[in-house]
Amino acid sequence: MRSQLKLQYIISMAPAILVIFSYESARLLGMVSQGVFAVPGWAHRTVFILAAVTGLAGPLFARTWFAHTHRSRNGVAADIFYRFQKQQLLMALATPYLAMAAVICEFPRFYAGAIVLMALYAGYYYYPSSRRINFDKKMFRVI
Repeated sequence: MRSQLKLQYIISMAPAILVIFSYESARLLGMVSQGVFAVPGWAHRTVFILAAVTGLAGPLFARTWFAHTHRSRNGVAADIFYRFQKQQLLMALATPYLAMAAVICEFPRFYAGAIVLMALYAGYYYYPSSRRINFDKKMFRVI
């Protein structure tokens, strides 16, 4: 299960990282001029809110909902737990794509910085390490 989650993590994370790295490299080499991908001001706030929902609030709500629905059971089946972990991972890893949009569209520093920080948090916290998976298995009493 952990290897499948790790593969899903890498597959989900790699494109966003590659695009950000490629864009920043092209910008530093002068291949892309500033202001090419300008967006209206309302988009900054919208993407910021979406990043907060996908990186922070959404996975936390999903985890709380999962715990609430399985609170009266003696345990959770492994396949249900795996599906929950995968959904939580996919929700959290939408945030790096929003960070990619913030970097490419050259958002103001406050919005871009906050979105990138939320993406870093989501990428770090939801990494499927054996320690985190084992802790969740104990907490949710996976059978």
